[in-house]
Amino acid sequence: MRFDLQAHRGGAGLHPENTLAAFGAALTLGVSTLELDVHLTAEDDVVVSHDPALADARLIRQLTRSDLPPTMPLLRDVAALLHSRDAHDVRLNLEIKYDALLSTGSTTELTTRADFVAVAIEAIRIDRLVDRASVQCFDWEVLRLVRGVEPGLRLNVLASDKYLQPGEEGRSPWLGGLDIDDFAHGLVEAAAAERFDALSPIHGSPFRSGVGDPAYVPFVTAELVDEAHAAGLAVIPYVVDDPPTMAALLGLGVDGLITNHPERLRAVLAAHGLPLPAAYPPR
Repeated sequence: MRFDLQAHRGGAGLHPENTLAAFGAALTLGVSTLELDVHLTAEDDVVVSHDPALADARLIRQLTRSDLPPTMPLLRDVAALLHSRDAHDVRLNLEIKYDALLSTGSTTELTTRADFVAVAIEAIRIDRLVDRASVQCFDWEVLRLVRGVEPGLRLNVLASDKYLQPGEEGRSPWLGGLDIDDFAHGLVEAAAAERFDALSPIHGSPFRSGVGDPAYVPFVTAELVDEAHAAGLAVIPYVVDDPPTMAALLGLGVDGLITNHPERLRAVLAAHGLPLPAAYPPR
């Protein structure tokens, strides 16, 4: 299995995030996966955006495509870009940006999990991306719904203590009715029981400074990686931008990294004698 170099939002450290300019530059550089976030418009267009609202606070779900900035692409635009570059080996990792707290009644819910998943998966099918895509989410119920609608998609669970809530009383709203403290081996045991394909945990904290910070506490450890691999789970930490942390995680045997700086990760991979993803410049 090749190392998975994922360009976070297309490589947000280099170009405006989640834009065709970022995705195109990542393909020219050479990455194995384009990581991106999706939301739905009022007309059920699947658009690529991290935030649910525009800068003026208008919610994407309440707007039509014509209301959105021209730099905000549709998922089908990203699929067309891959096709235009002949980038057949490059995968997509889509984060369905559903907020589990919406289902608690604390905020108005404009889209149910089931509706969000159904529309997003239909778009993935229409663009013929099923065999080259994974879906990731912090919300475990979303991933369960994805499996029910399209079993061919790989499922990657995003994870950090903020969402897992270890040691806290009761069940986390992000875990679809589970309490992580009910699992002796925590995240790995729970994710394996759900038959997810990969863990995408935060690498550690503070995540921006990384291993060079004396206050750094790793979330991804050798024990977690070994347990995950034994359970059949890949480990692809997020968001890793500094070369020392990249190198440390490579030493633990992770299967990939999600980064805002794919150019830095390429350099680290090359220094470790690992093969680099192919580049797909404009034709």
